Amino acid sequence: DKEFRIRAGISKVPFGFENLQSSQNRLALDRTDAINSGAPNERDTGFFLYYTPTDTRKVFRSLVDKGLKGSGDYGIVGVGVYNGQSLNVSETNDNKHVVLHATYPFELPYGQIVHVGVDAFSGIVTVPVANGVAIPDGGNIRDERIGAHFILYPQPFGIQAEWNWGRG
Repeated sequence: DKEFRIRAGISKVPFGFENLQSSQNRLALDRTDAINSGAPNERDTGFFLYYTPTDTRKVFRSLVDKGLKGSGDYGIVGVGVYNGQSLNVSETNDNKHVVLHATYPFELPYGQIVHVGVDAFSGIVTVPVANGVAIPDGGNIRDERIGAHFILYPQPFGIQAEWNWGRG
């Protein structure tokens, strides 16, 4: 029934709604820097565990069947440990990022689908430093954010909103 799933290796980092959405489901400019900067390139190397009950899997599947451009099934709860430096960037510290993803799509009595969620991650990222430039902590910066999203799927009118707070 695939209620529990594990992804190990290169995978999308479960932070935000837009970052989990497939590129084929978005317009060219349909990804905000505020969300995307938390997980550049959307993917990283890590280990992720996802949980989605069978009933909710049906809602995720119905979004695809109705052409409503959902984010895919990354669980109603997801937790992971990942590199944190992004793809195609050499690892410069031994620190890992930890991410928590919680989201829930539900159908209202008249058929409209609403999707709400929160995400958070924390870790240390190392900023490249030019020779002779002094940066506190050797360029190691605490990277932590909390995000929230609300989607009212267009049937025919919809709203998508995402926010995130933190530092990085």
